[in-house]
Amino acid sequence: MDEFIIAISEITEDMERALNEENDPEFEKLLTERNALMGKVDEYRVNHPCAKYSPKSKQLLDAALQVDMRMAPVLKERMAETESTLIKIEKNKKVSKKYSPYMKQTNGVFVDSKK
Repeated sequence: MDEFIIAISEITEDMERALNEENDPEFEKLLTERNALMGKVDEYRVNHPCAKYSPKSKQLLDAALQVDMRMAPVLKERMAETESTLIKIEKNKKVSKKYSPYMKQTNGVFVDSKK
């Protein structure tokens, strides 16, 4: 179980680095990896109910939690930016549908009103 926790800690630090570099695909990949490792730790704990975290594991998990807490505001800010961008795109879509719904007329007649 300790090897999973060490990997979780390392991946969490890499996630922070990717977040600061605005490397979103890398961040998402690392997040998926970390979630898989957390699932393995949970599975291990279910299969071995008497298993306890070692002091080193607790320290690494606390450090990972601190990194997560530093990343949370940045992620919330980016989510808000993304949400506002999506709202702007939706508004622009509605406006362009309202003001330019012109369709090509393929048949009809032209009436000259000056004669």
